Amino acid sequence: MHVPGWSSWTVDPALIAVLVLAGGLYWRGFRRAQRLAADGRGPGAGHWLPYLCGLLILAAALMSPIDAIGDTWLLSAHMFQHIMLSDVAPALLVLGLRAPILPLGLPRSGLRLVAPGGRAGRLIALLTSPFVALPLWAGATWLFAIPAVFDYSAAHPLVHAFEHATLFYTGLAMWWLIIDPLPSSRREPGARRLAYLGFTRLASAAVCLPLTFMSVTAYPLYAGAPRAFGLSAINDQRLAGAGMCFLEFLIFGIAMVAVFLSFLSRDEQRAAVEDRIAGQLTV
Repeated sequence: MHVPGWSSWTVDPALIAVLVLAGGLYWRGFRRAQRLAADGRGPGAGHWLPYLCGLLILAAALMSPIDAIGDTWLLSAHMFQHIMLSDVAPALLVLGLRAPILPLGLPRSGLRLVAPGGRAGRLIALLTSPFVALPLWAGATWLFAIPAVFDYSAAHPLVHAFEHATLFYTGLAMWWLIIDPLPSSRREPGARRLAYLGFTRLASAAVCLPLTFMSVTAYPLYAGAPRAFGLSAINDQRLAGAGMCFLEFLIFGIAMVAVFLSFLSRDEQRAAVEDRIAGQLTV
Protein backbone atom coordinates (compact mmCIF):
# COMPACT_ATOMS: atom_id res chain seq x y z
CA MET A 1 0.00 0.00 0.00
CA HIS A 2 1.14 3.54 -0.77
CA VAL A 3 1.52 5.86 2.21
CA PRO A 4 -0.04 9.29 1.50
CA GLY A 5 2.56 12.01 1.21
CA TRP A 6 2.46 15.06 3.47
CA SER A 7 1.82 17.24 0.42
CA SER A 8 -1.32 15.38 -0.68
CA TRP A 9 -4.63 16.91 0.38
CA THR A 10 -8.20 15.87 -0.28
CA VAL A 11 -10.83 18.37 -1.40
CA ASP A 12 -14.18 18.36 0.40
CA PRO A 13 -16.43 20.98 -1.24
CA ALA A 14 -19.04 20.80 1.54
CA LEU A 15 -16.46 21.39 4.27
CA ILE A 16 -14.84 24.21 2.31
CA ALA A 17 -18.24 25.87 1.86
CA VAL A 18 -18.98 25.63 5.59
CA LEU A 19 -15.59 27.08 6.52
CA VAL A 20 -15.91 29.94 4.02
CA LEU A 21 -19.41 30.72 5.29
CA ALA A 22 -18.19 30.68 8.90
CA GLY A 23 -15.36 33.03 7.96
CA GLY A 24 -17.66 35.40 6.08
CA LEU A 25 -20.16 35.64 8.93
CA TYR A 26 -17.35 36.23 11.38
CA TRP A 27 -15.92 39.05 9.26
CA ARG A 28 -19.30 40.79 9.17
CA GLY A 29 -19.56 40.55 12.96
CA PHE A 30 -15.97 41.72 13.36
CA ARG A 31 -16.59 44.84 11.28
CA ARG A 32 -19.83 45.60 13.13
CA ALA A 33 -18.08 45.25 16.50
CA GLN A 34 -15.34 47.62 15.35
CA ARG A 35 -17.92 50.25 14.37
CA LEU A 36 -19.83 50.02 17.64
CA ALA A 37 -16.94 49.69 20.08
CA ALA A 38 -16.11 52.78 22.11
CA ASP A 39 -12.82 54.17 23.39
CA GLY A 40 -10.70 52.05 21.09
CA ARG A 41 -11.82 48.81 22.73
CA GLY A 42 -12.89 47.17 19.50
CA PRO A 43 -11.66 43.76 18.36
CA GLY A 44 -8.31 43.37 16.65
CA ALA A 45 -5.81 40.75 15.59
CA GLY A 46 -6.15 39.09 18.98
CA HIS A 47 -9.67 38.14 17.91
CA TRP A 48 -9.60 37.41 14.18
CA LEU A 49 -6.25 35.61 14.21
CA PRO A 50 -7.31 32.84 16.65
CA TYR A 51 -10.60 32.40 14.77
CA LEU A 52 -8.83 32.13 11.42
CA CYS A 53 -6.35 29.64 12.88
CA GLY A 54 -9.27 27.60 14.24
CA LEU A 55 -10.82 27.36 10.76
CA LEU A 56 -7.47 26.43 9.20
CA ILE A 57 -6.88 23.73 11.81
CA LEU A 58 -10.31 22.25 11.07
CA ALA A 59 -9.41 22.16 7.39
CA ALA A 60 -6.05 20.55 8.16
CA ALA A 61 -7.60 17.96 10.47
CA LEU A 62 -10.17 16.81 7.92
CA MET A 63 -8.57 17.38 4.51
CA SER A 64 -4.81 17.11 5.02
CA PRO A 65 -2.84 13.82 4.83
CA ILE A 66 -3.24 13.60 8.63
CA ASP A 67 -6.73 12.21 8.01
CA ALA A 68 -5.67 9.49 5.56
CA ILE A 69 -2.51 8.56 7.48
CA GLY A 70 -4.40 8.39 10.75
CA ASP A 71 -7.16 6.19 9.30
CA THR A 72 -4.85 3.40 8.15
CA TRP A 73 -1.22 3.89 9.02
CA LEU A 74 -0.31 5.70 12.22
CA LEU A 75 -2.04 5.86 15.60
CA SER A 76 -0.06 9.02 16.40
CA ALA A 77 -1.55 10.83 13.39
CA HIS A 78 -5.07 9.76 14.37
CA MET A 79 -4.62 10.88 17.99
CA PHE A 80 -3.19 14.18 16.80
CA GLN A 81 -6.26 14.64 14.62
CA HIS A 82 -8.50 14.06 17.64
CA ILE A 83 -6.67 16.73 19.64
CA MET A 84 -7.05 19.16 16.74
CA LEU A 85 -10.80 18.52 16.59
CA SER A 86 -11.64 18.33 20.29
CA ASP A 87 -9.22 20.84 21.79
CA VAL A 88 -7.20 23.06 19.48
CA ALA A 89 -9.80 24.17 16.91
CA PRO A 90 -12.66 24.69 19.42
CA ALA A 91 -10.38 26.65 21.78
CA LEU A 92 -9.22 28.99 19.02
CA LEU A 93 -12.70 29.49 17.59
CA VAL A 94 -14.20 30.39 20.97
CA LEU A 95 -11.21 32.58 21.77
CA GLY A 96 -11.87 34.48 18.54
CA LEU A 97 -15.53 34.96 19.51
CA ARG A 98 -14.89 36.48 22.93
CA ALA A 99 -16.20 39.96 23.70
CA PRO A 100 -16.62 42.36 22.10
CA ILE A 101 -17.19 40.16 19.04
CA LEU A 102 -20.39 38.52 20.26
CA PRO A 103 -21.90 41.38 22.30
CA LEU A 104 -21.32 43.95 19.56
CA GLY A 105 -20.85 41.88 16.41
CA LEU A 106 -24.23 40.15 16.36
CA PRO A 107 -27.33 41.91 15.01
CA ARG A 108 -29.62 42.95 17.85
CA SER A 109 -32.08 40.17 17.03
CA GLY A 110 -29.27 37.60 17.10
CA LEU A 111 -27.98 38.91 20.40
CA ARG A 112 -31.43 38.68 21.97
CA LEU A 113 -31.58 35.08 20.80
CA VAL A 114 -28.27 33.95 22.31
CA ALA A 115 -27.98 36.31 25.29
CA PRO A 116 -28.87 35.11 28.81
CA GLY A 117 -32.63 34.63 28.93
CA GLY A 118 -33.00 34.26 25.16
CA ARG A 119 -34.37 31.05 23.66
CA ALA A 120 -30.99 29.89 22.34
CA GLY A 121 -29.29 31.47 25.34
CA ARG A 122 -31.06 29.12 27.72
CA LEU A 123 -29.96 26.13 25.63
CA ILE A 124 -26.39 27.44 25.48
CA ALA A 125 -26.43 27.91 29.26
CA LEU A 126 -27.55 24.30 29.71
CA LEU A 127 -25.02 22.80 27.29
CA THR A 128 -22.17 24.85 28.73
CA SER A 129 -23.05 24.16 32.36
CA PRO A 130 -20.06 22.58 34.13
CA PHE A 131 -22.31 19.64 35.05
CA VAL A 132 -23.02 18.99 31.35
CA ALA A 133 -20.07 20.26 29.30
CA LEU A 134 -17.27 18.75 31.37
CA PRO A 135 -18.72 15.21 31.71
CA LEU A 136 -19.66 15.14 28.02
CA TRP A 137 -16.20 16.22 26.90
CA ALA A 138 -14.41 13.83 29.26
CA GLY A 139 -16.78 11.00 28.32
CA ALA A 140 -16.18 11.54 24.60
CA THR A 141 -12.42 11.72 25.15
CA TRP A 142 -12.36 8.46 27.11
CA LEU A 143 -14.95 6.60 25.00
CA PHE A 144 -13.23 7.19 21.68
CA ALA A 145 -9.84 6.30 23.16
CA ILE A 146 -10.99 2.78 24.10
CA PRO A 147 -9.09 0.52 21.67
CA ALA A 148 -12.12 -1.45 20.47
CA VAL A 149 -14.15 1.73 19.91
CA PHE A 150 -11.21 3.57 18.38
CA ASP A 151 -10.42 0.79 15.90
CA TYR A 152 -14.07 0.24 14.99
CA SER A 153 -14.70 3.92 14.25
CA ALA A 154 -11.53 4.14 12.15
CA ALA A 155 -12.77 1.24 10.00
CA HIS A 156 -16.35 2.56 9.52
CA PRO A 157 -16.74 5.97 7.82
CA LEU A 158 -20.16 6.87 9.27
CA VAL A 159 -19.10 6.03 12.81
CA HIS A 160 -15.87 7.91 12.19
CA ALA A 161 -17.78 11.03 11.11
CA PHE A 162 -19.99 10.77 14.21
CA GLU A 163 -16.87 10.43 16.36
CA HIS A 164 -15.33 13.58 14.88
CA ALA A 165 -18.56 15.57 15.23
CA THR A 166 -18.92 14.48 18.86
CA LEU A 167 -15.36 15.44 19.72
CA PHE A 168 -15.71 18.83 18.04
CA TYR A 169 -19.05 19.86 19.53
CA THR A 170 -18.26 18.67 23.04
CA GLY A 171 -15.00 20.59 22.68
CA LEU A 172 -16.92 23.74 21.75
CA ALA A 173 -19.17 23.40 24.80
CA MET A 174 -16.22 22.78 27.11
CA TRP A 175 -14.20 25.74 25.83
CA TRP A 176 -17.27 27.99 25.86
CA LEU A 177 -17.58 27.25 29.58
CA ILE A 178 -13.91 28.00 30.23
CA ILE A 179 -13.42 31.08 28.04
CA ASP A 180 -17.02 32.37 28.41
CA PRO A 181 -17.07 34.50 25.22
CA LEU A 182 -20.56 35.93 25.85
CA PRO A 183 -20.89 37.29 29.40
CA SER A 184 -23.62 35.32 31.10
CA SER A 185 -25.62 35.53 34.27
CA ARG A 186 -23.51 32.62 35.54
CA ARG A 187 -20.33 34.76 35.44
CA GLU A 188 -17.98 32.02 36.59
CA PRO A 189 -14.98 33.40 38.54
CA GLY A 190 -11.65 33.07 36.80
CA ALA A 191 -10.28 30.71 39.46
CA ARG A 192 -13.23 28.36 39.00
CA ARG A 193 -12.81 28.30 35.24
CA LEU A 194 -9.14 27.48 35.70
CA ALA A 195 -10.24 24.58 37.91
CA TYR A 196 -12.49 23.36 35.10
CA LEU A 197 -9.51 23.59 32.77
CA GLY A 198 -7.40 21.57 35.19
CA PHE A 199 -10.06 18.85 35.24
CA THR A 200 -10.01 18.58 31.44
CA ARG A 201 -6.22 18.27 31.41
CA LEU A 202 -6.41 15.47 33.98
CA ALA A 203 -9.02 13.74 31.84
CA SER A 204 -6.67 13.95 28.85
CA ALA A 205 -3.75 12.75 30.93
CA ALA A 206 -5.70 9.57 31.67
CA VAL A 207 -5.34 8.80 27.96
CA CYS A 208 -1.96 10.20 26.96
CA LEU A 209 0.18 9.07 29.91
CA PRO A 210 -0.61 5.33 29.62
CA LEU A 211 0.04 5.46 25.87
CA THR A 212 3.39 7.12 26.48
CA PHE A 213 4.68 4.49 28.91
CA MET A 214 2.94 1.23 27.95
CA SER A 215 5.28 -1.56 26.84
CA VAL A 216 2.68 -3.37 24.71
CA THR A 217 0.49 -2.13 21.88
CA ALA A 218 -3.16 -1.50 22.77
CA TYR A 219 -4.74 -0.88 19.35
CA PRO A 220 -4.89 -4.01 17.16
CA LEU A 221 -5.73 -2.05 13.99
CA TYR A 222 -2.49 -0.10 14.22
CA ALA A 223 -0.38 -2.89 15.65
CA GLY A 224 -1.11 -4.89 12.49
CA ALA A 225 -0.95 -1.95 10.07
CA PRO A 226 1.82 -1.69 7.47
CA ARG A 227 4.68 0.23 9.01
CA ALA A 228 5.20 3.77 7.77
CA PHE A 229 7.82 6.49 8.24
CA GLY A 230 10.14 4.05 10.02
CA LEU A 231 7.97 3.84 13.15
CA SER A 232 7.38 0.53 14.89
CA ALA A 233 3.92 -0.06 16.36
CA ILE A 234 5.05 0.52 19.95
CA ASN A 235 7.01 3.69 19.07
CA ASP A 236 4.03 4.96 17.13
CA GLN A 237 1.86 4.42 20.21
CA ARG A 238 4.36 6.15 22.49
CA LEU A 239 4.64 9.04 20.07
CA ALA A 240 0.83 9.32 20.12
CA GLY A 241 0.82 9.59 23.91
CA ALA A 242 3.79 11.93 24.20
CA GLY A 243 2.45 14.19 21.45
CA MET A 244 -0.94 14.39 23.14
CA CYS A 245 0.64 15.29 26.49
CA PHE A 246 2.80 17.99 24.89
CA LEU A 247 -0.17 19.54 23.11
CA GLU A 248 -2.22 19.48 26.31
CA PHE A 249 0.55 21.44 28.04
CA LEU A 250 0.49 24.09 25.31
CA ILE A 251 -3.31 24.28 25.36
CA PHE A 252 -3.28 24.76 29.13
CA GLY A 253 -1.03 27.81 28.75
CA ILE A 254 -3.16 29.33 25.97
CA ALA A 255 -6.32 28.82 27.99
CA MET A 256 -4.83 30.44 31.10
CA VAL A 257 -4.08 33.56 29.05
CA ALA A 258 -7.61 33.54 27.59
CA VAL A 259 -9.25 33.26 30.99
CA PHE A 260 -7.07 36.06 32.34
CA LEU A 261 -7.99 38.37 29.43
CA SER A 262 -11.66 37.54 29.89
CA PHE A 263 -11.47 38.30 33.61
CA LEU A 264 -9.95 41.74 33.01
CA SER A 265 -12.83 42.94 30.82
CA ARG A 266 -15.77 41.15 32.49
CA ASP A 267 -17.67 44.29 33.56
CA GLU A 268 -17.28 45.95 30.17
CA GLN A 269 -18.48 42.80 28.42
CA ARG A 270 -21.58 42.58 30.58
CA ALA A 271 -22.40 46.24 30.01
CA ALA A 272 -22.08 45.80 26.25
CA VAL A 273 -24.60 42.96 26.27
CA GLU A 274 -27.09 44.93 28.35
CA ASP A 275 -26.71 48.03 26.14
CA ARG A 276 -27.31 46.10 22.94
CA ILE A 277 -30.35 44.25 24.26
CA ALA A 278 -31.84 47.48 25.57
CA GLY A 279 -31.37 49.07 22.17
CA GLN A 280 -29.13 51.85 23.40
CA LEU A 281 -26.77 51.23 20.48
CA THR A 282 -27.76 51.40 16.85
CA VAL A 283 -26.66 48.94 14.19
